[in-house]
Amino acid sequence: MNENPASATAASTQPECDPVVPCKRIRTKMYYVLGRQAVDLTVSSPTTQYWCSRTATVIGPDDVCCSPELCAANRACYEREE
Repeated sequence: MNENPASATAASTQPECDPVVPCKRIRTKMYYVLGRQAVDLTVSSPTTQYWCSRTATVIGPDDVCCSPELCAANRACYEREE
């Protein structure tokens, strides 16, 4: 178990990522079953299908796929949850 102390120090000084705040228009089936507060939209699930409520498809109004990581503030169609 030879660990490089320099790499351990570098990893510990990495800034933590800001939590993902997905667009309020992203939807999943569980959104309607459990409600928005019960669904974690900060991380994608490999078994969940996401869609945009503006387009009612898996493609947003800007022609990019929908997922919690992709439906973020850097997109022109993004709407922040109030």
